[in-house]
Amino acid sequence: MIACSNIEEETEKAQPIHKGYSATADRYEVDGKIISNADITAPLWNPRGKTKNQIVERAMYLAGEYDLKETDVQKARAAQAKEKYADAIVINAVMPGAVGLAGLNEETYAKGLKRNRDAGMTLTSTTVFAFLGDSKIPLFERMEKSTAVLHELDMPLVIDTATIRQAKKDGKLAVMFNSQGAGYVIDDMSIVGNVKKRGLHIANFTYNRNNALAGGSEKQDMGVTELGREFIKEANAKGVIVDVSHSSNQAALDAAKYTTKPIVASHSNSYALHPVSRNMPDEVMKAIGDTGGVICTTGAGLFVNEELNPTAESVAEHVVHTANLIGRDRTCFSTDYVHSILEYYSGFLSNVEVYPPEKGFGSPSTNMGPEHIWGVAAVLEDKYGWSDIEIRGFLGENLMRAYKENWKDQ
Repeated sequence: MIACSNIEEETEKAQPIHKGYSATADRYEVDGKIISNADITAPLWNPRGKTKNQIVERAMYLAGEYDLKETDVQKARAAQAKEKYADAIVINAVMPGAVGLAGLNEETYAKGLKRNRDAGMTLTSTTVFAFLGDSKIPLFERMEKSTAVLHELDMPLVIDTATIRQAKKDGKLAVMFNSQGAGYVIDDMSIVGNVKKRGLHIANFTYNRNNALAGGSEKQDMGVTELGREFIKEANAKGVIVDVSHSSNQAALDAAKYTTKPIVASHSNSYALHPVSRNMPDEVMKAIGDTGGVICTTGAGLFVNEELNPTAESVAEHVVHTANLIGRDRTCFSTDYVHSILEYYSGFLSNVEVYPPEKGFGSPSTNMGPEHIWGVAAVLEDKYGWSDIEIRGFLGENLMRAYKENWKDQ
């Protein structure tokens, strides 16, 4: 006798797959991706028209798949690397969310920062803005509330690279802010300088979607606009690093052309190794490297491999691919780990304009945390023969150089 669950599974497989978007078919296919309207545990699931309870059920399932699992052997090797490079500057280029964003309140923001500190980070860059409408709390208020948490935890807010090096000497975690989109400057470019004074030192044009500044990675049909060129000029002048991770390939190429300072891809992987719209083709990586900029490989599974399950080995492959294109001194690391993942999924799954399931968003994906940087460093050392100075560059010194070159006139 076949179990009921197996009967249901076979019945679903027997159902025809609708070609193109469908709100009613059990499953539909877009660009080779099969999206389910019915199965909460499907690799891809359509949240359109679903109830709040269905959204929460999907969010709970995804949250349960989120954390990376390692063997005792992997943990032991990572611990050795952490001990060996205990005196190194170590940077997490992107921790998504500060107070008021991605479901984080003061408590969850503090929890994420403490995890980064305990993982051995010297600096963590936390996101205070992604796109217009991403939070009910105004941008400056988010920054004020987040800064208050830093004060409570005795974590210095970055002013310059000297802040970061002093934090290392003091055994503290330094923190700075980033924005994964810059919609807040569209009506008032002077805000670039205002956020800089409040600790925001790196900013992207846009978060996935096209905006008035540049094209996003979702459609890949637009570069930097005239207003976007003005943003680059203002960012260069004020010491705000231009980030291109969520922007279109053409926007990244344009940014590399127009900037007078090194630009950064704060959390981007190789399109050649894993062809998804958020990853970067070799041409774009080379253009970033030519500015003196750096590319931070991210441990977010969606951007690592088809299995959406990163390992130290698979992430190291992206790091090495980047290094082979632009140099080992142009590499770095970011977690892109959301410390309020259940709240994040519950709040944003239904925003298909920003996170369309047809592009792979909302998949059950595993994500590296800040402590996993040590496993990647170990693989670079053991498998690829990276030297002590090259590992230290990857851990943080490569970013420190890019920071200093952007901030030196400030």
